[in-house]
Amino acid sequence: MTCSDVGAAGRLLAAVVLVGLAAGCVRPPLLVPVNGVVLLDGKPLSSGVVQFQPASGQIASGAIATDGTFTLSRHLPNDGIPPGTYRVAVTAFDPLAEVQSVENLIVPVRYTRFGSSGIEFTVFPGTSEPLVVALSSDAADVEGVPASESSHTTSEGDDRGTPDANLGGS
Repeated sequence: MTCSDVGAAGRLLAAVVLVGLAAGCVRPPLLVPVNGVVLLDGKPLSSGVVQFQPASGQIASGAIATDGTFTLSRHLPNDGIPPGTYRVAVTAFDPLAEVQSVENLIVPVRYTRFGSSGIEFTVFPGTSEPLVVALSSDAADVEGVPASESSHTTSEGDDRGTPDANLGGS
């Protein structure tokens, strides 16, 4: 074996090690599985979609099941969302209506938009309790209230939007 053979083998080994180190440093983002229930006037909403919008990044959504429950997904079913603060929108139409239009919404229009819903959740690493998205058909309920005053979190000890352990969470 000549010195040039050893130098070429050394460079190849160094390249393999660098690629391996670089691959080991690229970690997928921490994703938190998020599920919950959507209530309208205290009763489970039986259809629709709930969406969570982060300050930046991809919106997560989940179909609302007949019992009001949902599980959020971004790319893959039930893949979860990164920890952070999210604005929430809920859209639900009368299932008997022939067309989906504003007239056939079963939730007030304000809940269909992130900016006007007044609902916000903060998801922390390790969150496992189901979220409760509580809506009201009373138009005056949230009108004019900034999201910061009606926000919900999943932290311990916060009773605004406190998760309910009896809702089938993981």
